[in-house]
Amino acid sequence: MTTTPPARTLAPARVFAYGLAGLPLALMGIPLYVYLPPFYANQLGLGLGAVGLALMLSRLWDVILDPIVGYYADLIPGPYRRKTLIAIGLPIFILSLAYLMQPQAGIGLNYLYFWAFMAFLGWTLISLPYLSLGAEADPTPHGRTRLSATREGAGLLGVILAAALPLILGSSEPSAVLSAVFWIVATSLPLALILLFLVVPESRNQRRPIALISGLPLLWANKPLRTLLLGFFLNNLANGIPAALFIIFITDRLGAATSLGVLMLLYFGAGILALPFWTSIAHHIGKRRAWGFSIALAAISFAFVPFLHTGDILLFGLICVITGLSLGADMALPAAIQGDLAGFDAETGAGDRTGLFFGLFGLVTKLALAIAVGLGFGLLNLAGYQAGNASNNSQDTLVLGWIYGGLPVLFKLLAAWIVFNQLTDTDSPQPKTHATR
Repeated sequence: MTTTPPARTLAPARVFAYGLAGLPLALMGIPLYVYLPPFYANQLGLGLGAVGLALMLSRLWDVILDPIVGYYADLIPGPYRRKTLIAIGLPIFILSLAYLMQPQAGIGLNYLYFWAFMAFLGWTLISLPYLSLGAEADPTPHGRTRLSATREGAGLLGVILAAALPLILGSSEPSAVLSAVFWIVATSLPLALILLFLVVPESRNQRRPIALISGLPLLWANKPLRTLLLGFFLNNLANGIPAALFIIFITDRLGAATSLGVLMLLYFGAGILALPFWTSIAHHIGKRRAWGFSIALAAISFAFVPFLHTGDILLFGLICVITGLSLGADMALPAAIQGDLAGFDAETGAGDRTGLFFGLFGLVTKLALAIAVGLGFGLLNLAGYQAGNASNNSQDTLVLGWIYGGLPVLFKLLAAWIVFNQLTDTDSPQPKTHATR
């Protein structure tokens, strides 16, 4: 009788080589959502509403592109399907960032729209196959966990670096931060991806990819997945509005432009420190309940933001810490629930949908952030608000406070209700005597 030899996990050096690329990819998040919109709106004079609309439209293409990229990441034959798309996306991404983050004076909305679209396309071509590769490069569950944890750990370092850039540069000017980010990414991302290509193995298709047209309805027919996507969307929408308006709120409402870097470090630092706490809580009460409590905590703490005034920097710093604690759950638990659902889906024996599955979640994330930018800047524009205008009175900045702090609370509360009342637990067995909700 012959036995199948146990699968071997990747060596630590290969795990490190995979995770390293997560740092420059995560480094882009804060600059693109926090610094880029006010830079084009204020310093280049394109206006809040116009910039919000242009960025929203450039992101809405991801509704179409993410599932397509995920599908073709499954479809390409041979052992280099993920790496092929990454190699195509890299030059598109770097070239687009050069134009997007270092524009010349006198550019218009068409310039912003085109290069933002191209940058997000390049990012998608890199990030979706990169995530899918991490789900397949190691054949063992423990090995996949190591790959994911290494990638997320490197990503956290990228987020911290992005948050600390104003302190490192000695300037919180969006143009200076964006230029620094471009050169860091343009240097580090190609090197990290070359290392990944040389060291990390990629497996061939094990199953015939399911057709895109039939794959999406099958995924959408999964009620737990559908509910998770809705809660995920609303929570990301609530996170995206303050991210887009962060610089404007700190500068115009609190009058604390010099504290931008410190406040971001408080927020993201608290999120990182809270990761083990939420992991432990989720182990005892389940991922769903732990995530729901974290969303409710953020909503309660952020409800005080509209009532802050100029000089209330210490109170806002405390709110940054509390909401940062909630961020720790947002970083870990939805992805873990997603992993549980993906594992359950794989048990059905359907065609290869790993890339398509990640594409669907990428779609929801980007759609929420796109709408957040358009909604936040659009509402300010409708209210007649002029960012950075010294003539703004307290009534003007009060409107800013309610859009920045009040609107996200509503979305957070709705997301918490969905997570508590509609989403089912996927990480613990359901009692047989009760119907799941």
